[in-house]
Amino acid sequence: MAEPTSFADLYRDRVLDHGRAPRHAGPLADASHRASAHNALCGDRVGVELRLDGEGRIAALGHQSEGCLLCLASASLMACDVPGRDAAGVAARLQALRAAIANGDADGLGELGALAGVAAHPARHRCVLLPWECLQQALSDGAT
Repeated sequence: MAEPTSFADLYRDRVLDHGRAPRHAGPLADASHRASAHNALCGDRVGVELRLDGEGRIAALGHQSEGCLLCLASASLMACDVPGRDAAGVAARLQALRAAIANGDADGLGELGALAGVAAHPARHRCVLLPWECLQQALSDGAT
């Protein structure tokens, strides 16, 4: 069993806050892109709807997520982080997040850094990454 401090790191206050009260949850009116993803291993499900501006940047994003607290928190933190970013910007954030959850170093991630606590729990990495992978799918081939 993991030490209590590792669980404290995993469920930091920010993660708990976003997991319990996800921001930007629900359908998005006039979405231009959609995608959904499912983690069969733990049952997490994420649906992402977004609207791009005329320059290909995310103008608005809504998510419909169900599953574990980490997945919900990641979807909520993502929805707060990505407005104004284009596909390349989202890819860069995902790459930085992957590095953070691989090594626990959250430098440069701002509020997303709260998710780095999952580094000590490799089985939970997919829970954090699922919303981001869904977003990338929506950006690449989810035009409605």
